[in-house]
Amino acid sequence: MKNITKILAAVLLLACAAGAYAEDNYSQLAREITEAGASVQGKKIAIIPFSYADGRAAAKDGSVISERLTIKMINMHKFEIIERSVLDKVMAELKLQASGTIDASSAQQLGKVLGVEAIVTGTLVEMQAGEIEVNARLIKTETAQAIGASQVTLKKDWIGDAATAPAPVQPQTYQQPAYQQPSYQQPAPAPAQRAPRGEFAYGFFDIFFGFGAPNMALEFSNSNANITINNTYTNDIGINVPAFTTNRDFRTVRFDKLATEGAGPIAFRVGGFGNGPLGGDLELSYEKRNIKAQTAAWLLNGAAGGNVTFSTNDYATVKSFGISGDLLMRIPTKKADPYFGIGAGMSLNSVTLPYAKGFTNSSLFSRPVEDMGVGFMFRVPVGVRFKPGKDFQIVTELRYEMNHIMFDRGISGESDTITLSGAKFIVGMGFTF
Repeated sequence: MKNITKILAAVLLLACAAGAYAEDNYSQLAREITEAGASVQGKKIAIIPFSYADGRAAAKDGSVISERLTIKMINMHKFEIIERSVLDKVMAELKLQASGTIDASSAQQLGKVLGVEAIVTGTLVEMQAGEIEVNARLIKTETAQAIGASQVTLKKDWIGDAATAPAPVQPQTYQQPAYQQPSYQQPAPAPAQRAPRGEFAYGFFDIFFGFGAPNMALEFSNSNANITINNTYTNDIGINVPAFTTNRDFRTVRFDKLATEGAGPIAFRVGGFGNGPLGGDLELSYEKRNIKAQTAAWLLNGAAGGNVTFSTNDYATVKSFGISGDLLMRIPTKKADPYFGIGAGMSLNSVTLPYAKGFTNSSLFSRPVEDMGVGFMFRVPVGVRFKPGKDFQIVTELRYEMNHIMFDRGISGESDTITLSGAKFIVGMGFTF
């Protein structure tokens, strides 16, 4: 009795070992492919149904093996596996065989359309006693290079395809009359897949600093014609005119092309390009400008008024915070993207006039004038985005920019303006995503 018990236990142990071995063959196949694909782990791959090496039809055998391999690799959590229904649809659109050997051109096509880094494919060889030899390869789509392979022998335990598959003599308790994909792989219509990004498409985040000395146009304008000027520095706009021994009132006082100094813009921007030439960006910037000491011409009521000397660098100072956008057009290449565009935006500006009088700081007509003004920005950028690294760029740009600012010194009937305009050169670094 003890001997019979030992024999039965041994038979059960062998049966379990045989079953484990069959399972282990799929696990071995998944493990060896995963180890070979260490360089693409964490990225998308596609598993193509296998085909027979001798060219015969393998719709069932190839699909069953690839589906079982898919389940093993999904459970290993090393790759993002493309869902079978999506794969079938794309292969049909590309007019590729539903199963079969994938050539270099087909691999590259699948890589671009599906956004996959590699595909798993291979061939089947029918063996004796209902066994099938599986020769699998992991192919990198960008180069069509096989970066790994695995060979296992599997027991055919389903019905269909192989010429030597034995027909069942009688119905059994458990049958697989037709292979069905796992239910989780055939859900209700899946969410729309985002179209894969093209070779030249990218988003960018730039940080940059600008250089330049734009001109300033400054105009005081009052509809009541009561801008008073005399030969002291205590008049309405703080400009001494020796010839004006008595007060003279004007409707407009204007200075054109005043030289400036300052810093900026200091800015960052976010934008991007599609796979074609068009793109755009949104920019936030800060800039500070002040009038330099100089002798400049002025206009009084629109007529030439001679020259005025600014003996200090602080007659007018403007600090600008801008938000603007550009519509861009480029020539996309692998190493650099030359571009040009047109942009517009708004600015919030702090205007300081320490020698002019107004009502911005007191109910008394006094100096200084410290006002806030809204501005309109316009620019034309021309530049190049250099690509020294995959996720890093160097940006150089020459731009013409104008910032037209409106303020009023807090005086009724006043409508004053400052316009900053000129060329600037910017340089910075960009990070792509």
